Amino acid sequence: MDFLHSEIGSAKDNSKSPIHNWYKFTAGFSYKFVEQIINLESLKTKKRAKIFDPFAGCGTTLVSSQKEGICAVGNEGQEFMYNIIRAKLNWWMHDDEFETCIQFILSELQNSSKDSNQLFHPLLKTLYSKSTLFQLYAIRDAIMKIKSTKYQLFFQLALSQTLHKVSKYPIAIPYIARGKPIVNPGKAWNTFEKVSRQMLQDSKQPENKILTSRVYLHDSRKENKNIKKNSCNICITSPPYLNNLDYGEVSKVHTHFFEITKSWNDITNKVRKNLVTGATTHYVQSDFHIQDFVRSEFYCSNIQLGDYLLSKAALIQKSAKRKSGKKTFDFLTLLYFQDMYLVLKEIKRVLTPKGTAYLILGDSAPYNVHIPTTEILGEMGQAVGFKDYKIHKIRTRGMKWKTLTHRHSQKLNENVLVLR
Repeated sequence: MDFLHSEIGSAKDNSKSPIHNWYKFTAGFSYKFVEQIINLESLKTKKRAKIFDPFAGCGTTLVSSQKEGICAVGNEGQEFMYNIIRAKLNWWMHDDEFETCIQFILSELQNSSKDSNQLFHPLLKTLYSKSTLFQLYAIRDAIMKIKSTKYQLFFQLALSQTLHKVSKYPIAIPYIARGKPIVNPGKAWNTFEKVSRQMLQDSKQPENKILTSRVYLHDSRKENKNIKKNSCNICITSPPYLNNLDYGEVSKVHTHFFEITKSWNDITNKVRKNLVTGATTHYVQSDFHIQDFVRSEFYCSNIQLGDYLLSKAALIQKSAKRKSGKKTFDFLTLLYFQDMYLVLKEIKRVLTPKGTAYLILGDSAPYNVHIPTTEILGEMGQAVGFKDYKIHKIRTRGMKWKTLTHRHSQKLNENVLVLR
């Protein structure tokens, strides 16, 4: 895999690629990785080629596959991200229908009463001026009146980009940089129209106009009965990294604005419960018991590996006490691999007997205890039925924190795990 380079595991390439750049997602990976795997596996010459992505994210695998005219299917556990993918996959627009919709939105905005009793979410009040927030909500409400689901999703995605561009503070996943206020934020309508028209131009570039990819709102720790057994040749994905917030505070901006969630409790019950346990905010400490872990399907099927993780958890707990750390990274580590075992089972079920899975992964070092995530998942892959695995290093990561004494001092690897 000589095409691997240090940026293949980041979303930098996507920022300059039409459709991919419709939603800025820094935790993603390069669309070029998908294209290279398609070429490596010669999928273009296989009539029944199909790609699977259990962590569809913002749609990199599914969009790349569709651009190449190849069938793909994926799961995404977050409703907001699921809708982003649906908008991206239906990228082709008709000029006349676009104009009808955007003029309708403008008309609705102009006719909106600024004296309305619209209740703005408290979080959003801290990010936008009152006049900007009024326009954003008015645009949102107008979009919801568009009858076509395709165009409704398209303009919702344009509005999502607008939320980033007109905020009083930089919004960069996973956090909002409140310490760096923006002097002159963009105007809501002008920005929304500009973004929408740029997306319209982007939609004309890909040659393929056939919907070949599909996404399901589904948790990949569970079997998706809509995806048949042995139905895909290849899996291309990047699972959540252990102790790495993929969405964080920015997720709340979008889900609260589009009223998918209204509170912290909603975030927990409607969003985090549908995700692999990747951060300590994804579970309640009092709900975790070691006895449950040793009775889990993962541990009972992988006792040696389970004991190894228990020993790592003990080291993390010991290190936490020395550092007076309050995060339960020991519990997190066990829950993460317990969840990923279920995901690997689903990947194995979906792939054909000769199928191959490509996973972009990063190691971790909670409280300075190194967790070789890629190797562990490779061993787990064999436990669920894959024949063998190989690891290809992309880059060394985590070194930007070396000047911070409260962070770990470990050199971490970002890799591609290949399961055959």
